[in-house]
Amino acid sequence: MTVRGLKMRKLAWFGLLAAIMLVPAVAAASSARIRLFPDRVDIGAFFQGVEVTLQGEIPPGAEAVVEIQGAAVQQELLRKGRRGGLWMTVGEIRVENAPNLYLVLSSAPKVPQLDGQETPWGFPALRSRVKFQGALTDQEKELFFKEFLELKKSEELYGTLPGAIKIGNSPEGQTTLKGTFLLPAKVPPGNYRVRLSVVKDGRVLEQKNEELEVKMVGFPALLAAMAYEHGSFYGVVAVLIAIATGFIMGFLFKGKAEH
Repeated sequence: MTVRGLKMRKLAWFGLLAAIMLVPAVAAASSARIRLFPDRVDIGAFFQGVEVTLQGEIPPGAEAVVEIQGAAVQQELLRKGRRGGLWMTVGEIRVENAPNLYLVLSSAPKVPQLDGQETPWGFPALRSRVKFQGALTDQEKELFFKEFLELKKSEELYGTLPGAIKIGNSPEGQTTLKGTFLLPAKVPPGNYRVRLSVVKDGRVLEQKNEELEVKMVGFPALLAAMAYEHGSFYGVVAVLIAIATGFIMGFLFKGKAEH
């Protein structure tokens, strides 16, 4: 083999090696990412809710769906009805597998659906998981689920926000995303899963999970610990706080009335 042939062969090997080394870099560049600001929220005595910002990257040409979901809990609800012309409690309904918080954001004007399979996000997907037990017939369960959704929406604990994620472009050629969602004042403490799903051509390309911690601090944390560890003492303290609050409010309103 000539010297020129050896040089060409070496160049070919170097090119192949460079291509092999480039593959992981390209794959990494196309991988999705998501970050939260803040990723921990403290519930204090004057907590009125907080806005959380999410940022990340997805491959070009894809759409983003983000779910914020809390733990599935069991809830007891009282059903009201008319008896003898009066509204009264006519039974109890137990709600099972309903998350204590459920929000869905998307980059598309409508929350994307998947082709050929059941879409795993949104209220229709939630309906297949939530179960009702108690004073309900099978025909009433669908209506009650709608009423349950309206209750959670009014508390800002459930919601769908199509188009809430804004899409942009980074200098590296990635598609960037940014959006915000509200954690309402009634959000329970706990760990919440924030899942980014990358959707393209009616299928999920990849998913990334982050965790959002909501922690009770200060006086509310003290009361919660007292209620759990010293129930009787907590009951006395709660009554004293209620009496003191009533006295203060009465004094304030009396002072205003005199003016």
